[in-house]
Amino acid sequence: MQEVTTEQFAAALNKLGPLPPDAPHGVLDIGSNSVRLVGFSGSARTPLPIYNERAFVRLGESVSATGRIEGDYYTLALDTFRRFRQIADQLGIENLAAFATAAVRDAENRAQFLADAEAVLGHEIRVLSGEEEALLSADGVMLGIPGAEGIVADLGGGSLELAYVANNKTQQWTSLPLGVLALQQASGGKIKKMDKIIRAALADLPWLKKAQDKPIYIVGGTWRALAKLHMEYSGYGLEVLHQYDVRLKEIAAFFKFIAKDGRRAQRIISHASGNRREALPAASLILQSLIEAVQPSRLIVSANAVREGVLYQELKSKYRALDPLLMACEEMAARMCKAEPYSHELARWTQQLYRNAEPKNFTGAQIDRLRQAGCLISDLAWASHPSFRAAAVSNTVLTAPFTGITHAERVFLARALSYRHELRNEEADFGSLNLTETDDQIARALGLSLRLAHSLSASLPGVLPKTKLKVGKNKLKLFISPELSDLIAPIIEKRLAVLAETLGLEPKVKLRDSEAD
Repeated sequence: MQEVTTEQFAAALNKLGPLPPDAPHGVLDIGSNSVRLVGFSGSARTPLPIYNERAFVRLGESVSATGRIEGDYYTLALDTFRRFRQIADQLGIENLAAFATAAVRDAENRAQFLADAEAVLGHEIRVLSGEEEALLSADGVMLGIPGAEGIVADLGGGSLELAYVANNKTQQWTSLPLGVLALQQASGGKIKKMDKIIRAALADLPWLKKAQDKPIYIVGGTWRALAKLHMEYSGYGLEVLHQYDVRLKEIAAFFKFIAKDGRRAQRIISHASGNRREALPAASLILQSLIEAVQPSRLIVSANAVREGVLYQELKSKYRALDPLLMACEEMAARMCKAEPYSHELARWTQQLYRNAEPKNFTGAQIDRLRQAGCLISDLAWASHPSFRAAAVSNTVLTAPFTGITHAERVFLARALSYRHELRNEEADFGSLNLTETDDQIARALGLSLRLAHSLSASLPGVLPKTKLKVGKNKLKLFISPELSDLIAPIIEKRLAVLAETLGLEPKVKLRDSEAD
């Protein structure tokens, strides 16, 4: 198997070409409940939202009531399109991928509405079928969660899209008229009738059982709002929704808590926006029924959906296969670090670091991947005040719009890069995400190796290839080329000793060509 190196991500970024902030890719999502404009920078493999605005237009309410888009709903939609066209022009968006879902799809006056909307926008609007919506949503999830296997469930206002994904492919999919607005209209708001409608629709999908003991990836604004409330209820240690992972026992306890309607439950629910709050009962019921039908292992929130799926479909398969975390770190290094080529030297230099590592809650492959990510962005906080670099880099990693990284991996990477600097708050509390002592030591070793490398190279390319860090069974050896002998100083010996102690090894500095064995 060919060795994977970080340089491949630099090559891919150069080939793909970045989406610059002054000419981003635009996506306009005309849903049943809201209309959203997103401007993406970065690259199509790791899109970075630089503008994101939602307007609650509630076209689905109009269609559910009369079968048509009309009255104030029609006017508000066109006014929203006028504003979004102005913003798109200001952003420099030339290619706006505009699409509409269930409400427009089902409207009797769809043709007239589209004609007026396209005239205002100056762009063609693609009306997605339910099946296309399900496929694009699944693509969006696979873009952000590599190796996703289970049910992708995308809840909108007019419909519920379901897909079974495995081996980076969507294998089965469907669209059901179970969106929160459509369901409320069909049931008259009566919970028992809602429950009957949902169960009948899901009973016709025997392939849902393929995902038994696998995750359900939940997508859609109302379910994300529900997940955010669960975070508050559980006192979760990280405010990032993407890849928020919830065990079934936890979500079941949350539903019981909400059903009791106590003071704390009311207070937590009140933190959801008014538009989302109204939809929570139906969204909760749909999710409970889906859990019962699938019997999954857990729920995982995906911030990616149809919008990102549109970008994913534009990529060739070889770019789809790129690791989104490492690709994002490569882009971040190119934008924010002093010298991006240095990060690749660092990745090679630390290659042996975890030779003897035995992580507790991570696999060896996970740890090595995080090592590469850490090397790519090791110099991220170079422009921050020295006293706050550890905090700055930690906050950046914990909140960056990364995909392809679990919350536990975020904490590991944040801790590692904090140790790269003077870490002042070693007792940072991430609740259930706190690293074990063993795993924190492994994170510390990465940070200390980056610190040692900085003392040798000033985080600039050209020096590290003339040195070598060799991890043995009992010793940690640093080889330095004779031409760099002046670099050997107490600070190098001290930082090597601290790193060696963390790895449980004996330090040794040798003046010898790095290629010598």
